[in-house]
Amino acid sequence: MQATPELILIVDDQTTNVMVLQRMLERAGYATACARSGFEALTMLEQQVPDLILLDVMMPEMDGYQTLQAIRERNHLPFIPIIFVSAKQTTADTVTGLDLGADDYVTKPVNRDELLARMRVLLRLKHTRRALHREQERLRFLYRVSQTLHRSLDIDQVLPEALNAINELLGASRGSVLLLDDQNRVWRRILFRPHLPPAEAEQAIQAVLREGLASYALRTGEVQIVEDAQNDPRWKHFYDDREEIGSALALPLHNYAQNTIIGVFILVHPQRNFFRTELETLIKALTDQLSVALTNAAVYTRLREAEDSRDGFIQMLTHDLRAPLAGMVGCFDALMTTQLDDDGKLFVELGFRAGAAQQRLIDDLLDVYKAEAGRLMLSQETTSLQRLGELLSEQVLGITVEQQLSFELDLPAEPLVVLDEHKMVRVLANLVSNGIKWTRPGGTIRVVGTIDQVQQLITLNVSDTGQGIAAEDIPHIFDKFYQGRTTAQSRGTGLGLTFCNLAVGAHGGTISVDSQVGKGTTVTVQLPWKE
Repeated sequence: MQATPELILIVDDQTTNVMVLQRMLERAGYATACARSGFEALTMLEQQVPDLILLDVMMPEMDGYQTLQAIRERNHLPFIPIIFVSAKQTTADTVTGLDLGADDYVTKPVNRDELLARMRVLLRLKHTRRALHREQERLRFLYRVSQTLHRSLDIDQVLPEALNAINELLGASRGSVLLLDDQNRVWRRILFRPHLPPAEAEQAIQAVLREGLASYALRTGEVQIVEDAQNDPRWKHFYDDREEIGSALALPLHNYAQNTIIGVFILVHPQRNFFRTELETLIKALTDQLSVALTNAAVYTRLREAEDSRDGFIQMLTHDLRAPLAGMVGCFDALMTTQLDDDGKLFVELGFRAGAAQQRLIDDLLDVYKAEAGRLMLSQETTSLQRLGELLSEQVLGITVEQQLSFELDLPAEPLVVLDEHKMVRVLANLVSNGIKWTRPGGTIRVVGTIDQVQQLITLNVSDTGQGIAAEDIPHIFDKFYQGRTTAQSRGTGLGLTFCNLAVGAHGGTISVDSQVGKGTTVTVQLPWKE
């Protein structure tokens, strides 16, 4: 295709001068436009921007210097090289013209070869400046796209923003996105034939993935540009096409870490040759940005969906476990009120304890997942530390006696505190149970509480005289499912202390551990005190 000739605007009030320059330029392959005054030139610039201006100096009403200044003051105009063509031949005239913003100064009578050479230099400069400007705009736009795409990791937010960004950059009339999973099945799509019923849309997707433009992009991993969709076999036409497609573009999206393709963008425009191969460098840069952003968003979204699925399963499982367990514990509780011999009472007591322990485990499991999901609800009420101790004793006193341990409580009745009584008793019961587990008969479990009204701080210390915790285990004991380096026969699930940490954190408090192997452990819980 023949390139459009560059347009030169000749501004001169002398008809003869205009005709000479016009003939000279047109023979050299340029297109020309003519203005007889500075005012006429300014009017023409608002309608069409030339590639270069040849400007006479001596003109009536508005001379060349004034015309030049008026052009340069119009900031909305792009850069236009301007050459003064004048009969004024002094050095001072040349300096004045250049100082006012002219790019060159040629004297009359004009030497053809010299003028054309000077014009070629300035036109090359203009093209270079234009290319640099386009590159700056491209980089600026890519930066904005990057900022937009990385504001979120939610795939359902990133996809529309990515589609809008690429449509804006490339001027597409509309677009679609298909994201694929590891088995090359579409797991997310946006605006792909939205007018079709789901079954027909799915058939269209499969046809495009099998033999349409998207299939070429996915197979080759390269950008596919269709300049003429009516005559290019890569573009698949459908019976329900609602507009004529002139040109199209398919951008494969890469997961570079795994060397796989995760999807494809499909862009269309009704005009033929709208998408051209000259855009390929820009398109590849944009595709790389989209690929990184969508890969990250896809990973995050799949993990989030897996988390949601897991949380739903955990809640269903704990509900299904809790219902029969509650019935079993209720039966044991009822049996304990009946006439039983000593062996019967012992077995019922053991069954009741096992059921209660299992119920606490289920509660811990559910609350840990609720807390991690930010859904652990507190039911705060006014109570006292002494009341927490009474409720705690009901749960653990029997087992401490059975294990031949001394159990000491020092919790004040006043001042009153505001907290979730049920959850804080569970925290203390978990901490005491841990102490019981690692303390030999004859040892001591101690729970001490203080309230500093000046610092507005509640401090609860749960200490034991057990075997202690190895220094390398202490940073990890609140991690979910963590099992320390212990030789004890009784191992827990690794959820109790995780629940304690999360429940204390939900109250706005902190929990810490101080332990020495062979001497014992003290766990300190600090909570904000509210009057």
